[in-house]
Amino acid sequence: MPSLALCAILDIPLILDEIASSLSQSDLAQCLLVNSAWNAAFAPLVWKEIFIANQRIITLFQTSSAVQQGLGRNADHVRFIHSVFCYVFQSFPIDKPFRNLVRLDTLASELHNKGIVDHTNTQQLLRFVKVNTSLREIVLSNFPLGSIPTSRTLGDVLASHPSLVSVTINCFRDAELSSIQHVLRGAALANVEKLSLTCRSRIVWEDEEMQKVLLEASQPDAEPYQLVPQGHAASRLVDLTLDANVEQSIYVTLFPLLRHCPNLERLFVPSFDAEKSMMDLCSILQDCCPKVQHLEGGDHSANDDDQTMLLNACQYLKTYNMSSAQPMGLRSVEALLHHRHSVTLEKLSFRNCTAIQSRHIQLILTSCPNLRSFDGLNCQDTHHPRINIQDMPIHTGPAWVCKGLVELHIGFTGFTTLPENEAIQPYVDAIYRQLAVLTELESLYVGGEVSLIGVFPSYSRVWAFDFTLDSGLGQLATLQRLRTLNIRKLKHHRIGSEEAQWMVHHWPKLKDFYGPPEAPGTRNSSRGNNHIANTPSFGVDTGVGNQGGDRLSGRNEWRGYLQELVRYNPSLTITVAT
Repeated sequence: MPSLALCAILDIPLILDEIASSLSQSDLAQCLLVNSAWNAAFAPLVWKEIFIANQRIITLFQTSSAVQQGLGRNADHVRFIHSVFCYVFQSFPIDKPFRNLVRLDTLASELHNKGIVDHTNTQQLLRFVKVNTSLREIVLSNFPLGSIPTSRTLGDVLASHPSLVSVTINCFRDAELSSIQHVLRGAALANVEKLSLTCRSRIVWEDEEMQKVLLEASQPDAEPYQLVPQGHAASRLVDLTLDANVEQSIYVTLFPLLRHCPNLERLFVPSFDAEKSMMDLCSILQDCCPKVQHLEGGDHSANDDDQTMLLNACQYLKTYNMSSAQPMGLRSVEALLHHRHSVTLEKLSFRNCTAIQSRHIQLILTSCPNLRSFDGLNCQDTHHPRINIQDMPIHTGPAWVCKGLVELHIGFTGFTTLPENEAIQPYVDAIYRQLAVLTELESLYVGGEVSLIGVFPSYSRVWAFDFTLDSGLGQLATLQRLRTLNIRKLKHHRIGSEEAQWMVHHWPKLKDFYGPPEAPGTRNSSRGNNHIANTPSFGVDTGVGNQGGDRLSGRNEWRGYLQELVRYNPSLTITVAT
């Protein structure tokens, strides 16, 4: 029997939370059975989150009187419900809502035979959302936007709900255009602050009247389509994502909603092709959405001029994420550094950029002092945005001013094109010197020269930047906050056991390491020359293994490096690409 003193300790929230953090959910459930004091102490933690991951749990809610009574007694403790089934909401009483429920994440529809959707369960789910007026966030996956009546009900629920501030809707099947309009209209009329609607399938509008409306709305000087009542302002909506195939319906979905969002701060720009659509979008942003600070782009074929218009339409961007394959030329770079974007920009990503000059990357890094995240390194080999080392200052010239960077994805090239009579080490030192001033870095992704044949010959000058202590790695001892290192795109590294020991000593917070599958080039200490070992992928042996010795092959050296990392830092997570 627990002592009275132990029961009294459970009345201290900090101690109770510390104990609970060390116990599994099943252990917490066992604590309820000790005595009434423990039950009172642990019940809020056990019932705080209901996670319905299998049909057995649903059966318990439906058939077990003990579970039903427990749910009734502890309903006020429930704050989160996560379910991978839609029909579970038949088990929850509609007349007794959860008074403190704030988040719901669930599947919104289920397929039956021959792909038929049962909307009965979805309607029950929407009734559950409607009566639980304390809900602040809902995530509905696989919502049947192909059903106009069900989508209309969802729009009505959103419009009348008093507490919802975040709504996320995902649809994986064809959607009706009217369904999307109902959801957008409901969110605009509600108190929603964040709306994300994703539909990657077709958007259908077979109604002849709607086709006529679409045609008229997209004409020059046409009257704007009214999605919500004229004069209404969705003043609370600050974050909007409409990731759907709205190329031809953008004038009756996104555009009329944006005209009512004076406080919008974050916008995901969906895919569309027409140049006129981009011009109209920029006009709406300038006239109706003056507070936009975060822009993310969908998969659309914008060119340099389109990006320039989009950047000029905003004033003080903090985020610009160009996720699709687009060129970024001189005009868009100038627009990015104009309108005070260079002063306010905190996050920039152009990893999929099809064309950007090295000197423009360097210009951005020397012009944006408040950058916290910079992603200019493609994880695939389709595009290769890199800084040419010849565009970096060797002794004098502008240095990177973004000394507050926390995350950096960057690649370097130009090693093989440097004139033979010019020393390469000063350029390598310039790379390390620029990286060394980024003392706030927590994540560093480094890429190198791109090779079409996959392997660099031993005489190639790329090996001057091989991320070894001999090349100047020791200059990065200032990166003491580094937690993640990724060298998957650095195909010409030769790091080994010495570098592993150095990294563990100088980067004490390093927790994640990502390396390429192939063995690197190595320095054979007994022969004193460089060579490449072309070996297949291999698993990571986390035993102690070899602790040094001659570097006999690329495979042995790479394995030894990984073993050293694990030996000196057992908590380190190592991931080798496959």
